[in-house]
Amino acid sequence: MTTQSGAPRTVESATREEVEAAAARRRPAHQTITPEGEWYVLVGGALYYARDLIEDVTGVKDIVRARKHLFHNLGFHVFALADARMIDDGHPRHTRP
Repeated sequence: MTTQSGAPRTVESATREEVEAAAARRRPAHQTITPEGEWYVLVGGALYYARDLIEDVTGVKDIVRARKHLFHNLGFHVFALADARMIDDGHPRHTRP
């Protein structure tokens, strides 16, 4: 994907409106058959795969930059999938010895 000037899109060029429009075209993550990622973004009342939304808007597959941009620059709530160890033991920053 490119900008109007023909330059390639970057993750950071995605706008909140573009992400919301991309979410409207996708099925929420909880309705998909298999998990496709561990980072989710809350858009409206549903969770979507963060990587998919940024890729839909920019064509870039970079989950590290995607989750940071969605949270820090666009103000979306971003969530991570917890594995069994985190469920059983708690998050390392939230667990006291």
